[in-house]
Amino acid sequence: MSIDLTATASEGRVRASIAVGRARGYYRVLFDAGPVDVATFAVLAGAAEEAASEWLAVQLAGGILRLVPSPAGGGGDEFLLPGEHVVALLGDDGGPELAGARALLAEHRDELPVALSDLGRASLDS
Repeated sequence: MSIDLTATASEGRVRASIAVGRARGYYRVLFDAGPVDVATFAVLAGAAEEAASEWLAVQLAGGILRLVPSPAGGGGDEFLLPGEHVVALLGDDGGPELAGARALLAEHRDELPVALSDLGRASLDS
């Protein structure tokens, strides 16, 4: 039996990063702000820009966030929290605020990144 230690370590890093993001309210910041660049996220999250950049990079590598073109043009990209990931990352009290996110999660549950699959399944089951 062969174990891919690199993949296991990477998965662990993504899951740890998710725990940090949930504890510090980073996903709420991303949900409320919409697509943001690193500097804007750092300001909104109250984090140092270097730490924010590293956290966002781990999220991107894990498939938790997506890059989208900046609406301001200039060729830059911004980080987006996909709607189908919102319920799993913010938690869900069943209120109307996340109704659209719940629908996206139900539609895309088979496409969730591995690190979110357990969280997404729990959100749909509740």
